[in-house]
Amino acid sequence: MIFVAGTMTLHPADIANFERDVRDMIGQVRKESGCHHYSLLVEDADAGLVNVLEQWTDDDALIAHLQQPWIVAFFSRHVAYLRASTVKVFDIAGERPLPGL
Repeated sequence: MIFVAGTMTLHPADIANFERDVRDMIGQVRKESGCHHYSLLVEDADAGLVNVLEQWTDDDALIAHLQQPWIVAFFSRHVAYLRASTVKVFDIAGERPLPGL
């Protein structure tokens, strides 16, 4: 299991278009083989800050996702507005409940 997590900072002028495009494609992404969770959440529109949290079965599922035509088109539309990114892939060895719950 892997997680993709971090933040992206986009030019604030692109945030409304970004949110619209996320709404338009998120249903397709969540149906992709190997997708367990997918969230691109605008935390601060004025700053252009977006939180990224994805959970995939493995690298192969993530690579297949990144090659989907709707993802290629999405990145093509928004890459020019990308100012910074801390997004990384994290390998997860297991899971457990939250402590005390």
